[in-house]
Amino acid sequence: MDEVFPDLYVGRIEDAGDPSLCHTRGIDRIVSLTFSDPEGGFPPSISVATFRMKDGPRNDEALFATAVEDVVTALETGERVLVHCTRGSSRSPSVAATAAAISEGIELAGSFRQVQRRRPETDPHDAVVRNAVAVFADLACATRS
Repeated sequence: MDEVFPDLYVGRIEDAGDPSLCHTRGIDRIVSLTFSDPEGGFPPSISVATFRMKDGPRNDEALFATAVEDVVTALETGERVLVHCTRGSSRSPSVAATAAAISEGIELAGSFRQVQRRRPETDPHDAVVRNAVAVFADLACATRS
């Protein structure tokens, strides 16, 4: 689990199921982007939002947008958020980078660079990056109005 922006973490499914790690990092909310829960379940005292996303071209852009909005809302209310997928390399860093760009008011490319620096295993599928670009354009424009 890596802190990619203040109060925003990216991790693997195992990280989301580790109560000790989540509590040490002060995680308030877990945004899950997988079709299954961690082997032992999620820590019971942490709120969980589940968005069953696929990696690659079959990923649903509307679901991606909803996950990003959930992360943005949680950050705006002062929560520490862990976004996780299976390996923490494609879906979760992409959702986190998009949410951080909107929350921080920065360019999406710069947000992706920071996520990559802080989580070297970041390697998003091209189709997921296309979702990020489209969602960022829609949501960033909406927040500026």
